[in-house]
Amino acid sequence: MKNLQLLAPIAALICAAIVCGAVLLWAPVCSGTLELANGNMVPMRCAYTAKVELLLALILAAVAVVALVTKRPMTVALVLLSLAIVLLTFDTPLSIGVCKSADMACQSTALWLRIAGGISAVATLAGALLNPDRKRVAE
Repeated sequence: MKNLQLLAPIAALICAAIVCGAVLLWAPVCSGTLELANGNMVPMRCAYTAKVELLLALILAAVAVVALVTKRPMTVALVLLSLAIVLLTFDTPLSIGVCKSADMACQSTALWLRIAGGISAVATLAGALLNPDRKRVAE
């Protein structure tokens, strides 16, 4: 039962590696650019999403390593970082999002990021709920 405490940080570490791999290796975002009204070319917003996702994945990995080393759950930090990875791929006022076109490469990147972030969040919450040492409220 003690190994259940390791479930969340290990899952978060694996999901952080999947996010990094998806962004850098097997599902990179599109390399297209947009032309502004003044003629300048700028990267599409998915390029900025990929950079922030990579940073979030590295922070998630660092928090997971700290949780493993200190044997503290770090549940809130792991869940918030995992949800931020998922939320950043949607087109909301709080996030950057990816290209709207369904045939762009960044759509597959977003799918990988949503799955990895979702698995990390669910595993962290499951680890917190199944932890035999968690404090319970007496009825």
